[in-house]
Amino acid sequence: MSDRENIGWLRDRLKASLAVEPKDPAELIGWLEARRKDVPFSAELIPLREVANWHQADNGNIYHTTRQFFRIEGVRVRSAPGVRETSGWDQPIFTQPEGGVLALLCRETSAGGVEFLLQAKADPGNIGYLQFCPTIQSTWENIRGLQGATRAMFAEYLEPSENIRIIYRSKHNEEGSRFWQKSNENMILFVEDVGRLAINDSSYRWASLSQIKRMMLMDNIVGPYVRTVVAPL
Repeated sequence: MSDRENIGWLRDRLKASLAVEPKDPAELIGWLEARRKDVPFSAELIPLREVANWHQADNGNIYHTTRQFFRIEGVRVRSAPGVRETSGWDQPIFTQPEGGVLALLCRETSAGGVEFLLQAKADPGNIGYLQFCPTIQSTWENIRGLQGATRAMFAEYLEPSENIRIIYRSKHNEEGSRFWQKSNENMILFVEDVGRLAINDSSYRWASLSQIKRMMLMDNIVGPYVRTVVAPL
């Protein structure tokens, strides 16, 4: 089955799902708020010179000791009048050799219809720290497994198999005003046999598309990448 056929198939399943799927996200939001109180996570702004394991090269660029992750470099922009507010400027910009993956696993049950596996992911810049994010929200480095770090959960499901149906897979440019020519690979993966998944209930929750849509209308509950992944549906 082609990607076009797969996404058409899931759209049909989503229409049928409306008859049975939960609409109210109150239980999910209550769970997220409880996790925000329970998870030992804190972040504070500190001077850049105090950041451990990051260094400034002779040319001023900032990089990690391992030479992994992103760098901070400078970019000089010139454009024709009317393209932007000004004809040119200089700024710092994030550079990264590889992009990342934003993937949602989904399933269908007779009781709940089509559901998507959301991750309660903590990032230092988030308001409330924990927000609902895609099942996999990771750089390719973390997917392959960084030295001394845990490999991204569910990374083994990024390829088609007898248990995984790829609904769609496409690359999208990261925010170009902050990232230099970086793209993320957006994916939706349908799981045929969910019983073969090992899911950590303290970090992941299933949610219907109706619940996700309602949570998107609320402040600081759903991370921005969930929006981009479900948009084609």
